[in-house]
Amino acid sequence: MVFDTLEDYDKELNEMEADLSEMEEYLKKHPDKFGTQGNYETYKYVYDVYKNDKIRFIEEINHIHLRLNNEQNNILNVPELNKVSNNFNQTEFLTTNQLSETTPNNEDLIVKEISQGSYKITFAFPNPTEEDVKRTSPRKKGLLKIFDFIKCGDDIEKLKKEAGHDGKETLKAYRDFLKEIVNVNSNFTLDTEKGTLKAGLTLQQCKNICKNLKI
Repeated sequence: MVFDTLEDYDKELNEMEADLSEMEEYLKKHPDKFGTQGNYETYKYVYDVYKNDKIRFIEEINHIHLRLNNEQNNILNVPELNKVSNNFNQTEFLTTNQLSETTPNNEDLIVKEISQGSYKITFAFPNPTEEDVKRTSPRKKGLLKIFDFIKCGDDIEKLKKEAGHDGKETLKAYRDFLKEIVNVNSNFTLDTEKGTLKAGLTLQQCKNICKNLKI
């Protein structure tokens, strides 16, 4: 990636668009001036490279990594990992819909990769947009809520307070997700946005929540 933030891409592309506009006006007035057309085409090529790189940046920054650390180094099978990913998807679906002020989200996160060894499940937004990069977007808010749940640890009262009065179904989905984590006998961490957001729970914390969270 050329830049580290969406704002950096937008600033550079906006400046380049202004330069290209000036160059186009100059070309209209001086179409036969030596080198002008070539300079314009070169600059336009660089602009297109940055624009395409911005698209790849948006796709990459919307990847979510769920990392499982199996305490007994057991080999986890695909059905077990699928249950984990399905329950995570359901939790994200409900947190997003709970926080959404517009039409509820009905698109599941895409499972981009499941890798063995460290057992990393990589999710991504379907058809990610610039809006999805922002923390104010419905889908990003839903993900952030899951991070907030995880940061409560196994403090049940904190979890209930974080979920709010209308968050019972969301908490049930979160507990079901943690049950699958317990079933695969793992600690886990969740990170996104190139590692700038990260949270996790131990296997024992997951067990405590599953046992003590009564809804």
